[in-house]
Amino acid sequence: MFQTLQEVLTLRLGITVLQRSCGKKGGKPTLLTSLFPPLFSDMLPLDLLSFVLERDPSKLQAGGVRGVHFSSPHSSLSFPSSQLLANCDLFPKEFSIVVTLKVTHIAQKVNICGNPDIVTEEQLSVALERSCSDQLQGQLWFNPVKKGLYLCDGTGWITVLEDRKRLDYVQEHQVLTTSSETHDIEVFQVPGMGLMAAMAHRSKASGSAVYLWTHSRFKLYQNISTHEALAWRHFNIGKKVFLVVSNSGGGTYNRFESQMEFSVIYKWSKKRKQFVRFQSLQTFCARDWEAFTINRQNYLAVANHRLGNNNHTINSVIYKWNRTRKSFEIHQLLPTSGAYDWEFFTVGPYHFLVVANAFNGVTTSVDSVIYVWVNGRFQPFQTIKTFCATDWEMFQIGSRVFLVVANGHRLHGNEPSRYAINSTIYELDMKGQIFVRFQDIITYSALDWEFFSLGEEHFLIVANSFNGESYSLNSILYRWQGYEGFVPIHWLPTIGCSDWEFFTSKGDSYLIYSSAKAPLSKVFRLKTY
Repeated sequence: MFQTLQEVLTLRLGITVLQRSCGKKGGKPTLLTSLFPPLFSDMLPLDLLSFVLERDPSKLQAGGVRGVHFSSPHSSLSFPSSQLLANCDLFPKEFSIVVTLKVTHIAQKVNICGNPDIVTEEQLSVALERSCSDQLQGQLWFNPVKKGLYLCDGTGWITVLEDRKRLDYVQEHQVLTTSSETHDIEVFQVPGMGLMAAMAHRSKASGSAVYLWTHSRFKLYQNISTHEALAWRHFNIGKKVFLVVSNSGGGTYNRFESQMEFSVIYKWSKKRKQFVRFQSLQTFCARDWEAFTINRQNYLAVANHRLGNNNHTINSVIYKWNRTRKSFEIHQLLPTSGAYDWEFFTVGPYHFLVVANAFNGVTTSVDSVIYVWVNGRFQPFQTIKTFCATDWEMFQIGSRVFLVVANGHRLHGNEPSRYAINSTIYELDMKGQIFVRFQDIITYSALDWEFFSLGEEHFLIVANSFNGESYSLNSILYRWQGYEGFVPIHWLPTIGCSDWEFFTSKGDSYLIYSSAKAPLSKVFRLKTY
């Protein structure tokens, strides 16, 4: 069994040594060896796994975990430094060990006394894309394009090893001519179809559209009748795929709905291979939908912006999926002021829902509210002063939890609007149990933030839409710099930018933006090295 496992996973150590004249004082650091054995024939990789197993096979497994645990010095791990430094009598001051994992071949599925420690073909798959589910828990997946090894934990893929990507530059990839100006894009996966994008078009005549990612391009796939659509949201209930649209204009679906606004849920039909109307819900100038799951129960939250033309202080609604009736029903009403966006997130065992309140009928200086889930209902957790808040984005960097708000503009009464204002990043103070201001970033009537990661780098991109004079201005990409926060690195020309979405396909990373002022959207490819 030991030999079989050793053949499957061979751990090799290449040694790069920096020292001062082989341990002598003074002098500049000299590179004695490298990871390229042909250049240094006296320095060969050390198969540490074989080295340890020969001395103490019991090191292979401890506490149910297979492998070698380097927690403290042990006699079985001791060896003369001459085995590493063949031509140096003194151990160097500085050195590094580079660990590489090499899969030499996959063992055939065998049964040795019922021992499950053999890695089989069923436990390791090689593919460009792979789904993770409860049935695949413990499955390993190797992506040859990303050069990454991942472990399924039942809900998602945990990175075991991955080639570290770094952003080099942003390249225009596709200019997508649309039938109308677009307020929002939702990118999602449909099993058996692949990557899709739903675009919320302003025009009633053309409706909205769903695009399919084919040969690294978005192509029109389905038109859907909508009425001044402002947003789409994709969600799953079990294996069923749904889309819900935020309609802000009145539409006639039947003779009973002619005088009211209704937003519509669509369900993916495997037979027809398109989205079909599933359920309509009365809304009031709906700006956004948020789908989430708590304790295996499915919910939808709608951001009702206003009733009529002037009443912005109205209820937004939380709907709950009724498993028996197979439909959504009202679960809770929450008072909002010109609600523009909902963002759901979880921190440990706690579930939060934050609303972006934009306007109360007099001023855009209003409180946005963070709610926390307690005993089956949302209760206020914290209020944050915002200025025509249009979007919240939650993200994590390591163990740190952040919320960033997109502030649209300052307006009070008859005073002129100010569009160049700060949008703010807040960080969760775990001890104080409160979000505190972390960083202010100047934005121009910001409508959206999008967070994404490439390798170990983290980014935020803002949708700047208007500076008071022009809709043609730069939307800015920021990179996380630790103590410095987010710093600008790329300025991307946009026209009335209303939304950004990040997505990946076959190892490549992309950004797409929608324009609320021109009938186009653009796809950018993120070039990495």
